[in-house]
Parts: sequence; structure tokens; C-alpha cells
Amino acid sequence: MRNKVLTVFLLIFLVFTGMMGKAQDEEKKNPFANGQPIGLVYANFHTGINQGNNPAGFEIKRAYLGYEFKMNNEFSSKIVIDIGSPDDVSEFSLLRRFAYFKNAYLQYKKGKFQAKFGIIPLQQFKLQETIWGHRYIEKTVTDAQRMASSADLGASIDFKLNDVAKFDLTMMNGEGYSNLQTDESFKVGLGTTIRPWKGLVLRVYGDVITKGITQTFIVTFIGYQIKDKFNIGFEYDFTDNYKFEDNNDKKVMSTYASWDFNEKFQIFGRYDFVTSNILEGEDVPWDLATDGSSVIVGIQYRPISKVKIALNYQDWYPYAANESNLAFIFLNFEFRVW
Repeated sequence: MRNKVLTVFLLIFLVFTGMMGKAQDEEKKNPFANGQPIGLVYANFHTGINQGNNPAGFEIKRAYLGYEFKMNNEFSSKIVIDIGSPDDVSEFSLLRRFAYFKNAYLQYKKGKFQAKFGIIPLQQFKLQETIWGHRYIEKTVTDAQRMASSADLGASIDFKLNDVAKFDLTMMNGEGYSNLQTDESFKVGLGTTIRPWKGLVLRVYGDVITKGITQTFIVTFIGYQIKDKFNIGFEYDFTDNYKFEDNNDKKVMSTYASWDFNEKFQIFGRYDFVTSNILEGEDVPWDLATDGSSVIVGIQYRPISKVKIALNYQDWYPYAANESNLAFIFLNFEFRVW
């Protein structure tokens, strides 16, 4: 395994050094090309509507700060700090803040080829996030269920075959962007995105990692989009040996849609379904505590291009009989500092 890993990284190194030599003359002519700061904030006010004390409060869920720099026509870099609490799931997690490098990578892009190295954005649910279009309200189902990370330390290659098909290959630590690598296991992912005609997109992605037990993750997605008018998407995702526990399988389904009925207003909705399998000799699913379904429905107002405001209803219906249903009204905000 180690020899294979070294071979892959050697190939990536040779590709980058070859391209770097070709780009040196252009870099000398224009050492400081375009750059721009990044500032993005997710915030909300929420209140429960079916609980005893109906918890309510203001939250800053996420703040992203960074800078994107274009070195020349082919090379660029990006650094983004994520200020939040991505791995703390206690009821008090929002009272504490942690800063992580969400992205810190070098990118080479020319023609149909693109490569990244560093703390890179991953593509397990990037397309789904685009079609869903409301990351500031809720993560995609695979992200929310911690079946995959949105970024990791590693390398990726994208190749656009033509206007219909694109392929991506990623090799990563598999620990996520907020954890350091502590073992010799690496996750390898392969995906393909197909756009057979305008508006329609299909994607299949899979990755595998072994830590004593082999864990696989499969994503299937279909979506249709009319820009600035209508979005609809459906995904079905599956992981086996979840968190490297033998036979612990997890399945999720999510469908979402939105309609822009004028330039400033949009209505949207989403339904998620999460389930785990029943192990041999057991009577209930192994992860019954987190199995259930949820609904999000609301209206979004966009007064200017850098601000989104959404009034929405969110609920969670657990499958465990001893757990209570949760329902909330949210007022969510997304605003860009630059």
C-alpha cells in the first residue's frame, strides 16, 4: 500500500514540476495577478414550536475568511479559514469556536485538465450543494450525517472529456480537514459527472479506505436545473462498515427543489430520510438514535446579490419510539463580507 501511495504522489509531483517549468516565463512577466478576499457568514435566529420550553436563540453557525490568488493563467491558490465547531456535537458546541484551515491548496488548470494539492475541497456532495442551493440553512444529508467530509488533505485531478462527461480522481488522508493524519491509511475516490442535455446532470461517486476493515461510500445523484428559475435534485447514498465497525451500514436519501418566482423571491423544500441496518441477533437498527426523517420548507428573499434571508420551517421525526419529534421556525441569513 505504501509503495502505491508513493508512486501516486511521485506522479503528481512530476506533473506539477513539469507544468511549473512551463509557466515560469509567464510568472516573471506578471508576478502579481488578480486576487480577491473571501468573507462569508451563516447566521440564524430560531425557536422551537412543539417542545416544553421551546428553545430559542441567535447563532453564528459559520464564518469563512480567506483569500484567493491567481498567479498566472494556469496557477492559482486559495486559503480559507473556517471558524466554527465542526467536530463538536455536544449540546453546548455552539458556545465554543474553533478555527481550521478549510482550504489551503495550489491549483493548476489548463484546458480540460485541473489539479489541486493541499487541503482541497472534495466532491462527494459539492454538486448536490449547488443544486440544493441553501447551504447556509442546512448541510447536504451526507455532510450532516458525517458520512463524508467537505475537505481533506490530499490531491485531486479533474478531467473534462467533453461537454457531456467529466471525471475526477482524489487521493486523501480520509481524516477530514479538521484532523491530522495519524495512520498510513488513505482514501481514494473516483467520480463521474454526466450532462446528457442542457439542465440535466447525473453523478456517480465512490471511495474506499481500509483501516483493518474496509469502508466504502457510494453516491448517486440526478438533478435538473434551469438557471435562476428552477432546481430539483434527488440523491441516494450508502456507506458500509460505517466508522470501521463491521456490518454497520447506513443509507440516506434526500430530495430538494426550489422555484424562483421573481428576481428576489424563491420558495424551496427538502425531505431527508436516514436509516441503518439491523445487525444479526438484534431487534432494532444499530444506529436507531440517529435514524429518522426531516423536512425543510421556506421562502428566501435576496435583497442584493451578497445577501440571502430565508424564513423556514424545519422538523425532525426520529424512528426511535422513545424520542420526541422536533419542530423549529428559522430565520437564516447568508451575507458576504466582500
